[in-house]
Amino acid sequence: MSAVIKLNHSRFKAGEFSIRDPTGKHLYYRIESNYAVLHSLKLIAYPSKQEVGQLKAVIKPLVYKAEISILDPERNQFVNGLIEQNLQLFGSLFNIDWNGNHLKMETDVGSFTTKFLDEKGELLAQFRLQPSSIFWTKKYDMQIFSTKYPEQIYFLGLAVRDHNGSHGTHVGAICAAYFEESCEENGIAPGAQLLSINIGDHRLSTMETIPSLVRAIKYCIDYKVDIINMSYGEDCHIPNSGRAQELFNEAVEKHGIIFVSSAGNNGPALSTTGAPGATCTNLIGVGGYVTPEMQLAEYALRESTGCTTPFTWSSRGPCSDGWLGVCISAPGAAITSVPQFNLCQRQLMNGTSMASPNAAGCIALLLSALKQEEIEYSPPLIRLALMNTAQKLDDEFSVGAGLIQIHKALDYIRSLAKPSLISKIQLDITGGQGRGIYLREFDQVQTSSGDIRLTIKTKYLPKKTDQLITYEDQEVKIKFACRLSLICDPPVSYVQHGKFLDLAYNDRTFDIRIDPSHLKEDQVHFTELQAFDTNQINAGPLARFPVTIIKPLSVNSQTHSLNFHDQTFKAGQIRRHFLQVPSGANIAAFKITNHSSDISAQINLHFIQLESGRSFRLTEFEKLIRLSPHSTFQCYFNVQDKRTLELCLARWWSSLAIIETSYSIEFHSIFISPSISIHLRSSQSYERFVLENRLNNTYEDINGLPIINWKYLVQTLRPNKDESKIQVLSKRDCLTEQRQIYQLILTYNFTLLKASEIQVQCPYLHEFLYDNEYEAALWMCFDANKQYLGAGDVMKDVKKGDFIIRMQIRHDKYDLLERLLKDNGGTGLALHIEHKVNGLPTPDFYHSLDALHTQKKKIQASSIKLQWGHQVPIFMTTVPEDKLPKVINSTTGTFLFGTMTFPKNEKMKKLEMNTIYQYFTEPNSSSSLSSSKKSSSSSASNINKKQANPPVTTTDEGTSNSPSQKDQQYQEALRDLKISWIPKLIDDQGKLYEDLISEQQDLITYVPLYIARLQQLENQLKQQQSYLTNEKKDEKLNEIIKFIQDKLLSLIDEDIILKFFGQKNSSSNDKEIQLIKTDMEKRRNWLIDINISLGMSLCDLSTINNDTLIHLTNIYKNLQKHIDINDGKLTNFLYKYNLIKKSYGRVWKLLLKQIEEKSSLQQQEYDNKLLQLYQTMNMKYLVTYQERLIIAKYPPTYVLF
Repeated sequence: MSAVIKLNHSRFKAGEFSIRDPTGKHLYYRIESNYAVLHSLKLIAYPSKQEVGQLKAVIKPLVYKAEISILDPERNQFVNGLIEQNLQLFGSLFNIDWNGNHLKMETDVGSFTTKFLDEKGELLAQFRLQPSSIFWTKKYDMQIFSTKYPEQIYFLGLAVRDHNGSHGTHVGAICAAYFEESCEENGIAPGAQLLSINIGDHRLSTMETIPSLVRAIKYCIDYKVDIINMSYGEDCHIPNSGRAQELFNEAVEKHGIIFVSSAGNNGPALSTTGAPGATCTNLIGVGGYVTPEMQLAEYALRESTGCTTPFTWSSRGPCSDGWLGVCISAPGAAITSVPQFNLCQRQLMNGTSMASPNAAGCIALLLSALKQEEIEYSPPLIRLALMNTAQKLDDEFSVGAGLIQIHKALDYIRSLAKPSLISKIQLDITGGQGRGIYLREFDQVQTSSGDIRLTIKTKYLPKKTDQLITYEDQEVKIKFACRLSLICDPPVSYVQHGKFLDLAYNDRTFDIRIDPSHLKEDQVHFTELQAFDTNQINAGPLARFPVTIIKPLSVNSQTHSLNFHDQTFKAGQIRRHFLQVPSGANIAAFKITNHSSDISAQINLHFIQLESGRSFRLTEFEKLIRLSPHSTFQCYFNVQDKRTLELCLARWWSSLAIIETSYSIEFHSIFISPSISIHLRSSQSYERFVLENRLNNTYEDINGLPIINWKYLVQTLRPNKDESKIQVLSKRDCLTEQRQIYQLILTYNFTLLKASEIQVQCPYLHEFLYDNEYEAALWMCFDANKQYLGAGDVMKDVKKGDFIIRMQIRHDKYDLLERLLKDNGGTGLALHIEHKVNGLPTPDFYHSLDALHTQKKKIQASSIKLQWGHQVPIFMTTVPEDKLPKVINSTTGTFLFGTMTFPKNEKMKKLEMNTIYQYFTEPNSSSSLSSSKKSSSSSASNINKKQANPPVTTTDEGTSNSPSQKDQQYQEALRDLKISWIPKLIDDQGKLYEDLISEQQDLITYVPLYIARLQQLENQLKQQQSYLTNEKKDEKLNEIIKFIQDKLLSLIDEDIILKFFGQKNSSSNDKEIQLIKTDMEKRRNWLIDINISLGMSLCDLSTINNDTLIHLTNIYKNLQKHIDINDGKLTNFLYKYNLIKKSYGRVWKLLLKQIEEKSSLQQQEYDNKLLQLYQTMNMKYLVTYQERLIIAKYPPTYVLF
């Protein structure tokens, strides 16, 4: 059967399917959804309109699960089944159980095709999404190849396909949702076609990765998309730099794609822009605002605030290089569709993630009009139109040029005298710090800056084509000429510049001068140097160069504090204060009081200092507080002295009433000398540091000893050279212009001695994402069987065992990857495994080295007063190595990491002021060897390891150096060497064993000799059993049984052993008794191992009669006399014995215990036995489960990146 399936999302319902013939004329089925909290569907057959199938979702966390019922036409009854999602690393998989049959529905990652397979992997049916179909009216081509199962199963399976998270669906709905019967619920551009590309990696909790972004850009270029919306991002250290941002700019400049992205949700402080939306030059970064109408309709406020305002959390510019960041602003909230697995019809979401698709939808409408009117356009022209027609607000850092006005943007482009010129030539002004001027530190704003050289650059934008540049393109460059008028908006006196500039297709430089010395303190001053075409002034600025100056306020040099009285806040109001942190201060105490008598206040505190080349996240303090009437809130945070601090206090945008507050800030100084980090060395056993107060005219009172909070035991790994290599990636990862991407796979090995919570970091690369020169440093962790355990995040409760970490780094430059492979003198790129630690001993503190050496006069938990300029030396002990958690074997490069705090008061105890490290030396060889010894269980196969005689002993009067004793030792060593070779000589038919007995009559009663022969017989059987018949195998087993009974058991008197260990003197410390005890323990171990071998041989017989079963039971009882029945030695015997007795519950319990206790490499044997047990018991469901489990636990290869 072939069919075409149409899915039309209507009125927020789960989706209406219609199944028709390939011509689309004849209707076979309809799937109708109901308004319900849970997903509920009915399958209706046509033309009878009979209900032939049902689906009802079942509440289950994380995965989708639904009950299905399908009509059996022969019995006219509904037959029940189940559809359940199976979480996969790649793609999606659903298991379908119906009427005792098992199917699976799977979709590979990146594929448009979904397949239905039976238990044997036979393809039953498949449906393929038509790539050209519109997002909200999907069309599928479906083929059913088998009549083995009712076709209704496949249709219901289609209805439960899910997506990774609801964010993308909500964003897509804002941009282009289409509701045929309810136009008011449509998205901005309901006629737009959407290409949905998932960049969130579910291994990383849907965080984006650079490889996924690179692939997404490639898809967009290949499919020749018009607009990209990216509602994703995070902070970065260096704006407009790095691999990803370089490719984003290239997509715009070379391929003519309009790239819209969210500005970030990191406000309300300045310079909190997110990458890539507000940091990339060619992207349109969108901020979020809320209108009075949105406040009433979406948020159900009692009354609106009466004005359009940016959301409190919307990120603000400028970037650290002076770029304004936010380009325009759009509505930052919406109520619209979410995926069916959310089990609700629609949802309110807010964020600049919602503002960005709103703007993208508006741009889609604009492009539709331009294409219809055949007006040539380019990304810079669209950007100019949006910015030059936006509705301005006072806060340019929040909304950029203003609120998007798409109708005016269209009129703007229509009115241009020479649109083709502007659409082909892009103008950029650079200079100063990069893309703008941003002065905020005290020394920067005290005097004139002198001349600052700016460059206005012309950049030709080719048509959206893969062809080479033509003569026509060159002619555009030749004809380009523009007379520019330069002005500042708003006009300011502190920026001096030329007025005019004649520009052809080349770069021009000019100088400006900035004098901020007379500007007001505690304010931010902003202007833009704008370039206008004198022939079309009405077109607005063709290029902009932002200038931002913050002049900080000096703090009182006596009190080192500032007070702000009578500060009122209305809804959404933001108060900013810019302070120069006093020299010598490193702690700030902030206090705020709500003076209102009956109004609670929700206020966002956001305090930021900026460091060159570092993200604002590393130096910010942010807290959303709720102040009850007449209540006070106080907090402490770290600051850097002599740098500007922004105090940003924002009343939450939805708070209605006006409140009255007062607040203050006070600075303190508790410094650690000589640096902010303390480095301890285990070899030195202590470290000296100095407490110092550097803030003049103050003293600090420390109420107690420093508090050390050890966080991680860090293990340093180097890659395995033999398994680390550079590989060429497939065409999927080829960039435009056939630029090949390579991947470097680095492999690291480590061992956990006990369960631990770990986190993996690559210190060279882990701090960077969008500004990273390399494509990703994604790692995945596997056990020794190649089973995937986790990736790129904290891994909790990792059990002991051996593990492999594989890390992928990509780039299109081979030499850059090769350098990482040969980093650090050829040892490779280092990796840190961070093991969470708890309960480490508190170090001791002393005032002098003498006190530390004598361990007297420890510093007690009393107050330490630090006056200005006063220094207090402290000697701190290290953590003893024997107190470290026994998680790993400590090696060179292992260290502890933690933080230090000072208990000035209760709130300050949580303020992490200093980092502290303790480095460990390589342990000595003896301790290393002792710690690495492993206990092993023994059976007859390894008895030979324990067969050596006790060492020759001497008395206090004599020695073992006499010639006769040396000769005796030699003869014994020679005898033991020959005996040790007996099990290895499988093919000698016992010749060496017979020769030893004939040559040395005293060996007739020597037990180790017979044990070696027993091992030889067992090895012979193991080698031959694959081709032996049952009859021949039983002959061999009976030979072993007879040998044990006739030779071995007769040599060991069991009664003597039982009597000895039954007496109290068996635990005596008397030397003679201890010698006897050692001999008895040896004989008891022989007896145990011999009985195990006898029992195993009896169990392996092809026929077990009643006498054999009685014999086995006696062996079982005898073993209980000498060993705990739960001992690991007995595992294999008990497994076979209980199988023979059909005590399947005991077998099951035994195998589960072994799987839990054994290392990952040893578990496969017991998993296979567990599968055999389920097969023996004919438990089909558990057989299927165990088969799948074995495939998952023991994959043939590693999971791909």
